[in-house]
Amino acid sequence: MATSSDKDARWERLVELAKTLPENPGVYIMKNGAGTPIYIGKAVNLRSRVRSYFSDRHEDRAQIPIMLQQLDSIEWIATNTESEALILEANLIRKHIPRYNIDLRDDKHYPYLKVTINEPFPRLLIVRRVAEDGARYFGPYTDVSAMRRLAEFARRIFRLCDREGAPLTPTNKRPCLNYAMHRCSGVCAGMISPAAYRDQIGYLLQFLSGKRNGLLAELAERMSRAVADLRFEDAALLRDQIALIRDASRLQKVDLALPGVDCDVFGFAATERHGCLAVLLFREGLLMSSHQFVFKRELWNLPVENHDSLVLQFYLDGSRRPPAEILLPDEAGFEEALLQPGLEKVFNERIQITIPRKGTKLQLVAMAAKNAKFHLLQKAPPTSEEDCLDLQKALSLPKLPETIEAFDISNLGESFCVAAMVQFKSGVPNKSGYRRYKIKSVEGQNDFAMMMEVVSRRLTRLQNENTPFPDLILIDGGKGQLHAAMEAIASFENPPPIASLAKKEEILYSPCMEEEVRLPPTHPARRLVERVRDEVHRFAITYHRKKRDKQFSRSGLEDLPGIGPKKAKLLLKAFGSVKRVKEAGVEEIARVAGVTVEAAGQIMEKL
Repeated sequence: MATSSDKDARWERLVELAKTLPENPGVYIMKNGAGTPIYIGKAVNLRSRVRSYFSDRHEDRAQIPIMLQQLDSIEWIATNTESEALILEANLIRKHIPRYNIDLRDDKHYPYLKVTINEPFPRLLIVRRVAEDGARYFGPYTDVSAMRRLAEFARRIFRLCDREGAPLTPTNKRPCLNYAMHRCSGVCAGMISPAAYRDQIGYLLQFLSGKRNGLLAELAERMSRAVADLRFEDAALLRDQIALIRDASRLQKVDLALPGVDCDVFGFAATERHGCLAVLLFREGLLMSSHQFVFKRELWNLPVENHDSLVLQFYLDGSRRPPAEILLPDEAGFEEALLQPGLEKVFNERIQITIPRKGTKLQLVAMAAKNAKFHLLQKAPPTSEEDCLDLQKALSLPKLPETIEAFDISNLGESFCVAAMVQFKSGVPNKSGYRRYKIKSVEGQNDFAMMMEVVSRRLTRLQNENTPFPDLILIDGGKGQLHAAMEAIASFENPPPIASLAKKEEILYSPCMEEEVRLPPTHPARRLVERVRDEVHRFAITYHRKKRDKQFSRSGLEDLPGIGPKKAKLLLKAFGSVKRVKEAGVEEIARVAGVTVEAAGQIMEKL
């Protein structure tokens, strides 16, 4: 086990190493003790970027301190430009898949369309895996029903054999019924030559790639020639193909799409623990397919330096090439001036990077973000149990805080002093466990003493009932309230862990920690304690207002002998005020209040 002196020596060695890095653009590779890359990043200035890891507190990026604990060595590669560094970073991330980089992996849940162009007579198949077998893949398709309709259209349009299993080979058998219905080209019976069938497969690849306009123009020209040559049957088949292609295109149209435009649209969504990148692929204005990548967020704010390499990683897969235009969200921190030359250098093509701020293209980016959000909710829904685990780690608690009980004091100066307790189980309110307290032993305005009273009363009650203590007591307040509660639980055997959340600063204090903790606003543990704190505050204020309103609405008549709330209400309703009750006669009071004349006389004397 590494000692404290070993850790200090390692830290000093890394700090000195960072000072020796060149002030050039490049890529740095952080490795653990086993020599495995745990993080790869790019930098305009290698020395400045790497040194920042050892000088910044990283309060907004909770994963950095954890990563630095594992860091043992740093390697670097200098490049001529930042654009070259971006390309190198993306390639290295794809090769090594470091733990603290975002890993783009295809969601294998959704199907693909596979064209077996490596076979003599290619087939169109629906598959769930992409293999490096020489075939062409299209997808994945999130709408499986639409994908199956598209595959059926394609088979009818291009007269493909729908047989699965072994590769197609011509035989001497008679053609099938589909051939007679003009829905198959009769491959199995040798009714079409390999070259003619290959032409049909070429049209299929154009169709699935979204290049429909050029395909329709070519088929229309062939139909015209067939009519001119009096080949009316061929012309009719071409006419039917054109109609089916148009029908299939209408199925894929999106109202927001730009007619004839080829573009890929990126959108982001994130929760406290996960992020999702969604990419919508439009070809000639048609939505062809979508990709979604869900990744764990080891930090609570998405790392800006990874954004640009994400786009490159997406296209470094050999089956994808970028279109003429790529649309990116404005809020994600992409750099157009960096990405565009990087992509153009890799693919040797003119590629336009656009970050739209208005119009239809902005609506397309919003659509991609919405897809990412819905996919994230489906694949990685937030759970309260995970919040409890995060709270245990944040506060260094000895056990998982499945049961949390929170206390709050509410008063108006020295009046109407009350307290409230709420109970959360597995991060969810348990309203049957809520309790309200009237302050009994404290006079004047002393919140600390009141907190001691109610916490002590609660634990005493649990002890007498032989009921387990909560896993965590949460106090609404700062160090003063926390120390008062700690003093209250000190007399109990095996008291529960305790913590407090200070208002405004939202700082967590607990004797379980060496110093206070200030968590980022989106941290799940902070969100959980804020929910608990807000709930106990609401419950205490509600009880306080009820007590106060009851006192202020109480009539002085209720202090008279024989007069309760109901009879006081009847008297006030009949006479309008206490003054007029005084002016009324004994018999009138007796008649209205339903009391004897003698009792009415006593009321008059008291008044």
